[in-house]
Amino acid sequence: MKKYSIYILVVILGLMVSCTDYLEFPPEGDVPADQFFQNQEDAQMAVNAMYGYLRSWNISAFNYLILGSIPADEIQKGSSPGDGSWASAYDNFQFTKTEGQIRSFWTSRYEGVNLSNQVLENVPGIEMSESVKTRMLAEARFLRAFHYFYLVRAFGGVPLVTDIPPGSSGLIRTTAEETWDQIEKDLRDAIPDLPTTVPTNELGRATSWAAKGLLAKVLMYREDWPECKSVSDDIINNGPFELYPDFYEIFRPEQEFCSESVFEILATQVPGEGGVSNSQYAEVQSVRGQFGWGWFVPTNALADAFDAAEDSVRKAATILYYGDITPDGDTILGVELMEGVDVPRYNGKAYFPSRIPRETGPYGCDQNIRILRYSDILLINAEAAFHEGGDVATPLNAVRGRVNLDPIGSPTLEDIWEERRLELAGEQDRYWDLLRTGQASTVLSGYGFQTGKHELYPIPQAEIDLSGGSLEQNPGW
Repeated sequence: MKKYSIYILVVILGLMVSCTDYLEFPPEGDVPADQFFQNQEDAQMAVNAMYGYLRSWNISAFNYLILGSIPADEIQKGSSPGDGSWASAYDNFQFTKTEGQIRSFWTSRYEGVNLSNQVLENVPGIEMSESVKTRMLAEARFLRAFHYFYLVRAFGGVPLVTDIPPGSSGLIRTTAEETWDQIEKDLRDAIPDLPTTVPTNELGRATSWAAKGLLAKVLMYREDWPECKSVSDDIINNGPFELYPDFYEIFRPEQEFCSESVFEILATQVPGEGGVSNSQYAEVQSVRGQFGWGWFVPTNALADAFDAAEDSVRKAATILYYGDITPDGDTILGVELMEGVDVPRYNGKAYFPSRIPRETGPYGCDQNIRILRYSDILLINAEAAFHEGGDVATPLNAVRGRVNLDPIGSPTLEDIWEERRLELAGEQDRYWDLLRTGQASTVLSGYGFQTGKHELYPIPQAEIDLSGGSLEQNPGW
């Protein structure tokens, strides 16, 4: 199994300094930021901290998976009956503006923004290689855009904190359009200063293709179809990507950063360093009592969708049932009774084979988190082409052909959406897609979704209180 260099400290000395009370960035470490940013080595540690934070509990575990998965029709809480019963509120849209995971999602993303802002604020003044500096600043812009991408989808317009200290901007919500504008600006500013490729020992750092891929996705959400098609065409025609032939293998450790990887979060165990071998993305989703906690399990509705499409390849890779034997030789056991499903099952994309030895860290801490795959770019391109009158069938059928499904001659918009559902199942996209496409009001109505309220999560009430009422609550809350 490969090891890479950017697993250096998740939290570096003195970076996460306090900005405003309501954003609550607690100081960590003993060295003030103004004493830390002295040389290129300090700057590199700050950049490493931005990346290391991505695999932390705050960014890649509970709040990320709960808000991005459970409310949709493809994932439910799972686990043993009674365990974490509070999370069932997300299955039936009974969560409130005081629920802790909503606030955790908000504060953790702003902590990520803060790490980027620290680099953007402090690195320009350091005497160091100008080319290295330029790249570091571009990486900070990319990751700031990445965090705001999650914030705007969850909450709509949010405070745009782009400097340190943030001043009054930290207490005022922007509009959703202004937030999207900032995301797009950061990505466009980053693209020319990012490398097209990185050496093996830097895999996991942003490339210009990763920034273009995220930009294409942003443009899809903004329904800027001409530009979305242009950017995704560029990735398809000029990028280094191709679909990896074996769908199951994409999610195994040997295929991390494979030909299909546009951007993924590096997660790896470092012997003797439990603090940086800290990703629990796989552990919380994996086989309860055998490998992990057994949360975030595929629903019967998702299994039925695979069956209706006669999609046995992706179903087998996405849903691991009690009693299955994986291609890696593990027999899936775990518990015999699981909340909400008749046959216990687990997210196969988070499964990590037991053949990989674990010396430190939680189960599956070596499992990279696939954020953006080439198949997603192809489906984004197909959707843009549908709206622009271009070739929809070629990119869509490339994705279908990989899993032995017949081509569709004249794909509809619904065909594209369903393909996204099956291809990206369990990868924290379905819920945001349902909201984006306006399907949530019908698909999720039986789960308790209320039109005019649940299109956005509530701004955490604690943040409104800390702002003295300056932050305005979302409609319906």
